[in-house]
Amino acid sequence: MLSSWINKNTEQKKDNAPSTSLLIHNVEKDEHLNENLKSIEIESLIDDCFNLTEDSTQNNDNNEPITNQENNELDINFNDPGCWPTMTSRFRDFIVERGPYLMDQNNYFPVNDDGRHFDGKWFYKFLNNGEKVRRQWLLYSTSKNAIFCFACLLFSNNDIRKSAFSNNGFQDWKHLNPSVSEHENSKNHRQHFLDWKELEKRLRDSKTIDHELQNSIKNEKEKWFCILNIIVDGILFCAKNNLALRGSSDKIGETNCGIFLSLMEVISHYNPILLAHIKHITDSNKPTISYFSHKIQNEIICIMGQQVRQTILKQIKKSKYFSILFDCTPDKSHQEQMSQTIRYVDISNGEIMIKESFIDFIICTDEKSGLGLSNEILNTIRNNGLDIMDCRGQCYDNGANMAGNNNGVQSHILRVNELATFLPCSAHSLNLVGVHAAEVSPMMITFFGLIQNIYSFFSGSTSRWELLMKTMKITLKSHCDTRWSTKKQAVNALKLNFKHVFDILNLMATNSKDFNKNTSASAQHILKQINFKFLCLLHFWDSILGQIDKVNLSLQNQNQSIDVATKSLEGLIECIQNIRDSGFENALNEAKKNALLINIPTDFPTTRKIKRKINDLELNETKTNETSETIVKLQCYQSLDSIITSLKWRFEKLSNISSNFSFLCGRNLSSMEIDDIKKWSDDLALLYSVDLNGGELFTEVQSFKFQASTLISSFKTATSYDFLKCIHQHSLQDVYPNLEVALRIFLTMPVTTASCERSFSKLKLIKNYLRSTMGQERLSNLAILSIEQEIASKMDYTSIIEEFASKKARKVNIFKLYTLY
Repeated sequence: MLSSWINKNTEQKKDNAPSTSLLIHNVEKDEHLNENLKSIEIESLIDDCFNLTEDSTQNNDNNEPITNQENNELDINFNDPGCWPTMTSRFRDFIVERGPYLMDQNNYFPVNDDGRHFDGKWFYKFLNNGEKVRRQWLLYSTSKNAIFCFACLLFSNNDIRKSAFSNNGFQDWKHLNPSVSEHENSKNHRQHFLDWKELEKRLRDSKTIDHELQNSIKNEKEKWFCILNIIVDGILFCAKNNLALRGSSDKIGETNCGIFLSLMEVISHYNPILLAHIKHITDSNKPTISYFSHKIQNEIICIMGQQVRQTILKQIKKSKYFSILFDCTPDKSHQEQMSQTIRYVDISNGEIMIKESFIDFIICTDEKSGLGLSNEILNTIRNNGLDIMDCRGQCYDNGANMAGNNNGVQSHILRVNELATFLPCSAHSLNLVGVHAAEVSPMMITFFGLIQNIYSFFSGSTSRWELLMKTMKITLKSHCDTRWSTKKQAVNALKLNFKHVFDILNLMATNSKDFNKNTSASAQHILKQINFKFLCLLHFWDSILGQIDKVNLSLQNQNQSIDVATKSLEGLIECIQNIRDSGFENALNEAKKNALLINIPTDFPTTRKIKRKINDLELNETKTNETSETIVKLQCYQSLDSIITSLKWRFEKLSNISSNFSFLCGRNLSSMEIDDIKKWSDDLALLYSVDLNGGELFTEVQSFKFQASTLISSFKTATSYDFLKCIHQHSLQDVYPNLEVALRIFLTMPVTTASCERSFSKLKLIKNYLRSTMGQERLSNLAILSIEQEIASKMDYTSIIEEFASKKARKVNIFKLYTLY
């Protein structure tokens, strides 16, 4: 039904073979007909020829086609004239309305016994002036390896002597010339061609004998278009908002029928066409076509997901260069899910956009070693139609199986493509810098442990939490090692509300009548640990974590480039160095102010010195008595030194990559001499000899230096992104092709795998504990619709319905099709 209504020229592509046509759908034989004659004709055409009963056309759980077992059902390929049945008037109208299938001349044509085959150039007629005209009447049959005449095949029933082009097909490839020309110039062919065009015009103008029937079918088509548009829109709405579609009941109107069916019911209150459709379903005692079933939902979700994925992959192929980002996490069903994200530079209408697009979730069922995961990644990229040799960067976390120099994923992919530069995730690396600094000494471990204990004390009781919230506007936060930003939030929240927290703890500790013994004892235990040293560390770490968190957030931006990230990290190192010089004294002064507010001593608590034996060599050494303040100060310096040292060696790889392209920014290029430009250009071209020409790159950069200074207002502060934007906004790609390629490669290189982490957040929303049995294909398609909402919202619903109609085509009852005409 839908396949004939939606699109006359819809194709299903096959590798190296002509596209197959749409297949008419199965028929439900028990359908009751209406009483009047027009209704009977419409029902016989729609229900007997084009019916899509969901029971007979759906795919089973194994995605295998459900076929009808009756012997009188055959496949009809409307794009293959060799499969057409005996011609009737109504079948002829249907074929003319669809139009001839215009096959690509470059398709594969099989060789016959004498070693000859049909040549696609015969689809065109070459005129004397050199122009060529498409022979619309010439059709090729894949089933018979023969050519037919579309017009003569439809209108030659009354011919006394039929041509081979209208009978069994023409197969004499040796004599294509002059047989094709003789046929198209014959009297019968010209007459049949005019008959074809006349009938086509009548059908288009709805002026055939069955004019009313055609109008009725047209109205029915518009009705189904409206219903399917609403269904597609409803499914997309649920997918974009991570909502479960199904409930415990599959019948619309019943309790617990699910969000999707409830949404259809609500929309029907404002749409009379959908309301009539639902009423027809609910009033019918027999199974009817609804397109509301869960199998239809899954199929439409699959179609939409594939369309979004293909749109993204098309953009990546257009960009040529890309980088791969992969990360793994367990889902609710305890399966290891690997998120695939691709980074690329999208250039459209002069606009430059650095994109990191989600592609798929992949189950890691094989070996979790570097070799097993790398094979999985390479197979995935190959299945996506991408060339791994165009990959210019790879980014993973710091796990040994991913980042290992010998057997990690990055090393195996580098053996395939040495230009796929590996960059460890900067967000993970920065997190590890902070984690190690917080664990540099027992004092720091105890400090963060006390902050967590304070949070746990209040959050462990609703009454304690309610009492705390009466005096606080910002809630206390928990912290964990895997999310470094939570440490900043936990420290900052306690610092801003420290007096309120201290007062409530003091109230609970001293007022045992209003609070139980456990609460008072726990409050007293926490108060004993809150001293001047704790206050000093609280202000000290708040100043450090604030600076780290700013850089951490900037690194997670998908538009972040390596040069900007490197500058941010260099600025962080300088900032931490300044804190080391004067930060402890500032924290000490702030701690004294807060200590006076809560009436605690402003002296560091003394600790008992642990006695140990002194050997003879130490007797003569100078003994120094370190004060408590000095000990705390040294511990703080130790944490700062750990941060500075870790930042330098963990981001050494990032700095090296940035230095290779460092001359492609305004700050460096503006002050470079010609010899320096040549050296840097030659070095970069040598590194990327496959992509760049060293001599041409040098002359392009030298020329661009002077031209860009006039085109870019703030040239000295311009980044590589600004350079590429300038080239495309002024259409200078032809003038600076090598420079443009170098800039695209540089901006394609990844900084973090934050986009993969964000996809894990969607994974937890979609595959939650109530939907833990969701299939992998459905999960991936729902995820890409939710993550890539911008692309999903721009999808053409007509193309979705067209593909849905073509995928529903299976088998047809040929006998009933004949008798209709």
